[in-house]
Amino acid sequence: MKPTRQALSVGLLLTLCQTAMTQERLQYDLEIHADFRQVIRRDANLECIPVTVTVRQDQQLLRRLSWRAQDKMQNLQATGELEQRQGRWYWQLNSDGGRLDYCIQLNHQRDYAYDSIVTAEWAMFRADDLFPAAASLGLRNSYSRTRLRFTLPPGWTSAAPFPETGEHHYLVDNPMRRFDRPTGWVQLGNLGIRRDQLAGVQVAVSAPVDQGVKRLEILSMLAFTLPTARNWFPTLPDRLLVVSANDEMWRGALSGPSSIYLHGERPLVSENGTSTLLHELVHVAIQRKAAPNADWIDEGLAEYLSLVLLHNAGGLTKRRFQAAVARQKRWGNTAPRLAGRNSSGAATAKAVSVFADLHQEMGDQGFRRLVTELANNGPAITAQLLRDIAEKTMGKPSISLP
Repeated sequence: MKPTRQALSVGLLLTLCQTAMTQERLQYDLEIHADFRQVIRRDANLECIPVTVTVRQDQQLLRRLSWRAQDKMQNLQATGELEQRQGRWYWQLNSDGGRLDYCIQLNHQRDYAYDSIVTAEWAMFRADDLFPAAASLGLRNSYSRTRLRFTLPPGWTSAAPFPETGEHHYLVDNPMRRFDRPTGWVQLGNLGIRRDQLAGVQVAVSAPVDQGVKRLEILSMLAFTLPTARNWFPTLPDRLLVVSANDEMWRGALSGPSSIYLHGERPLVSENGTSTLLHELVHVAIQRKAAPNADWIDEGLAEYLSLVLLHNAGGLTKRRFQAAVARQKRWGNTAPRLAGRNSSGAATAKAVSVFADLHQEMGDQGFRRLVTELANNGPAITAQLLRDIAEKTMGKPSISLP
């Protein structure tokens, strides 16, 4: 006797309910709370911010967290068992969870300027620094529901690349990880924030007030280039935060998951035709890292695509695009080699000419498929992997790659 349609519907509903209940039972709550109220006091230690990590669970889903010991993480105290051995911290949690308290030094200098800073008026840092990358030991298939919360001085605003669930409360969700921790750039303080929906991306541009950062110009640049970037990178994050500042900050740009730091005085388009903003946007879209001695691939591709995206969006004529690539080639000829742990300057310019030649060799569609493949999750990018993907896409050996 065949089951009736009603019986099948009831059976499917019961299965879905059981699945939902199982998932709920395998989920534990993780909250990372950073308290910045002290920074407005004259006698405050601006370098060490109190942080509390709280784990709540009905059963012992998460049993242990371990992470590399770091000097910037100080005064650790926890419920359960906490010990340091062989350069790592080990936190054994209770069956119902636990609480870890510490203070974190967020100030960090790069080339005599700050790329992470806490002042009495504002703060900017990587969310990654609030809690280090940790190895988790728990019940199989268990996962965290992670929230990030800030307690701020009166009048302060927060900007982070996560969905906001309340005032200074954010939901952190990374489907690729069972243990979620916040990553990407964060800015707090007396901020001016411009927001818009561009090419399906929720964009926010943030900077401290009274520093002369041209937020609307950054937003306008993204307004006409993000549709083109979407065509090249369908998996571009649905959120993008650009944080900027001038005072005391490193005069460069750095990408993070769904976020970019851009110094307030960096030109949106340089005289050589490249764009620092679009360069970092490519890094946001291609989160896969380069292997040691293959940084030229990461940096060269981002620099070349910054030219391509600007040209395709109508920001560079064909003549100016070709002149920009030729200029990179002349500069690249002064570099002795491509390989290196950190690619910059002439080595990156040499890599730009490699990708320009590869683009011409593969054709636009083939080169787009190559870029899409590199943007997908996978092993670290190596010169051999680049060659394998290119030659598989073309169906023949490449004459452009070194």
